[in-house]
Amino acid sequence: MNFDLNKAIEFLLARGNLPILYWLKKDILEVPVEREYKNLKKFAARIRILKRQKPDGGWHHKIFNGPPQWKKTYHIVITLRNILELYKYGCNQEDEEIQKAAQFLFSTQSQEGYFWNGYIQEYMPTYHAITLESLCMFGWDQDSRTQKGFEWLLNYRQNDGGWAIPYRTLDENELHNQFNCEEKERDIPLKPDRSKRSSPLVTGIVLRALASSILWRNRKETKEAGKLLMDCFFKPDEYEEKHNVSYWQDITYPFWGTDILSSMDSLSKIGFGLENEEIQRGLDWLSQRQKKEGYWEAQNKKSTLEDHLWVTLAILRVIKRFGLIEL
Repeated sequence: MNFDLNKAIEFLLARGNLPILYWLKKDILEVPVEREYKNLKKFAARIRILKRQKPDGGWHHKIFNGPPQWKKTYHIVITLRNILELYKYGCNQEDEEIQKAAQFLFSTQSQEGYFWNGYIQEYMPTYHAITLESLCMFGWDQDSRTQKGFEWLLNYRQNDGGWAIPYRTLDENELHNQFNCEEKERDIPLKPDRSKRSSPLVTGIVLRALASSILWRNRKETKEAGKLLMDCFFKPDEYEEKHNVSYWQDITYPFWGTDILSSMDSLSKIGFGLENEEIQRGLDWLSQRQKKEGYWEAQNKKSTLEDHLWVTLAILRVIKRFGLIEL
């Protein structure tokens, strides 16, 4: 691996906006950030998002033109995306708006610990895990409700140590019988066939939540999931038609799906090191994608310079956790 870290840092210092400079100084350079933190409260993008927050603590549009059963899902997805953006802009647990957002998320939790997202009344470990990740990022890691959410994940693990969307592990005949029952409306979510293989896409998202928790990142189950995910690097996901080999290369930030960068970020938090061949393989892939100017390109649609800056910062965080940045 051959990173030009000085060029990457210089590029962020020269091109970065206030949030980029705040996190660069805080996480990479480890210098005081009091001035940047104070100024972030006036940052326009942060203010715009906070102004759109609804009284219940979430975010949603007044008009929804999609199928009615998707309305709740749509609102929760918008809320989660806004929460992740606010984290970028320096919001934390002390902010009243973040406290309201957390209570909105907790209000969607069932008695068994699952965070409902309205997805046709089926279990979706992906949105559930992103909710847990968001709560941990803002300091609700040790809250009993958050911990109950992690216990739910443990109860819905596949036998191989990873996760999949439960209804996608069932065969077509069973799904047909379940979804076309005319006698009564089915109100119990489907349980997974645990004997089926887990999904790298789903496992990668769940691993992000586990890695975000100081109480779970060192657990045996988390390490097992990390090893499983590494074994799937640059391989297709049999459950996800769109998650072919190339999707590992679609690096973005904030993290949402599973790609090589989001995976390396999680693995760097839970204790995997350079002695691991798959870690070296991931770092080699990242080093080969660095531009001569020092940055990395984000792969989301219509990527802007700001998207490239955030991806570059995320990669520097990973590199630093693996001990490759010396101040």
